[in-house]
Amino acid sequence: MSVPDDDLVSVERALASHPEFSDATLITLKAVEFYRFALDLLCERSAEVDRLANGIRDAGGQIPAAVAEDPLVRVTLDEAVSRLEQGFVDEAAWSEVTTMLRLVGDALAAHGPDAAPSGAGLSAGRTVEVAPGRAAWLCGTGQDGTDPLARTFLNTFERDFLRGVPGDLLHPGPEYAGQLDAGFAALGALLPELAASVGAHYVGVGVVDVRTEGETFLAGNVGRIPGVVFFSPNRMSRPWRFAETALHEGLHLKLFDVQRSASIFTAPERLADGPKVKVPWLKWSSMVAPNEWALDRALGAFHVYAHLVPFRQALRTRLTPELLDRFGAPEAEDPPSLYRFGSDRARYLGEEILSRGGDELTDFGREFVTWLLETVDRADQVEGAVRV
Repeated sequence: MSVPDDDLVSVERALASHPEFSDATLITLKAVEFYRFALDLLCERSAEVDRLANGIRDAGGQIPAAVAEDPLVRVTLDEAVSRLEQGFVDEAAWSEVTTMLRLVGDALAAHGPDAAPSGAGLSAGRTVEVAPGRAAWLCGTGQDGTDPLARTFLNTFERDFLRGVPGDLLHPGPEYAGQLDAGFAALGALLPELAASVGAHYVGVGVVDVRTEGETFLAGNVGRIPGVVFFSPNRMSRPWRFAETALHEGLHLKLFDVQRSASIFTAPERLADGPKVKVPWLKWSSMVAPNEWALDRALGAFHVYAHLVPFRQALRTRLTPELLDRFGAPEAEDPPSLYRFGSDRARYLGEEILSRGGDELTDFGREFVTWLLETVDRADQVEGAVRV
């Protein structure tokens, strides 16, 4: 396999290794420490929480990283700490924390102290390599029987991901598993440093059939299941199609983790009623697809579009005969693909966020947006081709 050695390398490296904005090793470590600290805060205020937490700590007295990365653990701790910041954790919130810790303790007792609590019972040991050295657990359907924590995950999937839309988790048989492996491998071959940086934020992967009216579901993740992306088979059948989608969704996971360790907005809870960014490429507005976005939604899209610029450049300059033989050629026409619009849309959204953000952006947030805009400019100027 040829190793990229071209004009795009410095741009890719910047997007993968900025110590505050993109370095996955530092950002994921900070996120894990955030949740460990959150649990320690709750332990100080509840003897029962402290007792249950002690039951899952490792030999060094730490909450295992796999526990701190668990999506259900994260959501439970986020909600409890939010109430703590408001000055009051009610009985229901304490009950949610203690119930979650009991379920985690049971999962670790059943599957081992290093297991991913939700994923161990749900995946039956199946994983997908999302980047070299990084495996994410592969969601099962629960039809073969699951432990209580896995059932809680499936209930959360039904309630917060599907939200009443007809759909199902699909069994990740050999065909789907092979397609996932090929798609993540294609992304890793095209943009190795960026793929590793994004892959580090994946915790779990699922295959779903979501039956929406009037549009085709491609892939998605939801805040109440952080770190997990659900892909439609129609995005998995072609490696380059999937590579773009995996990058897109992984960037949402990365931004979630960035915001666990740094504040981009001064008052996130006020953003829904704050300044809006007009989206000119959405001609019509609906409840599902409004054509005016709050700043946090605009930031999420901007973050993705900014990274699709080097993705497009890599498709232009790095598709060696070896890669074409292994993964085939990208589709000439793929209507849901967004990378063709990355440059213009990234620049528009970034400038609008800076212009309209005002006091809503922290200094860190303004620096983050400015850095991404500068990176888009650098990626646009890339020339040359692969040198092997």
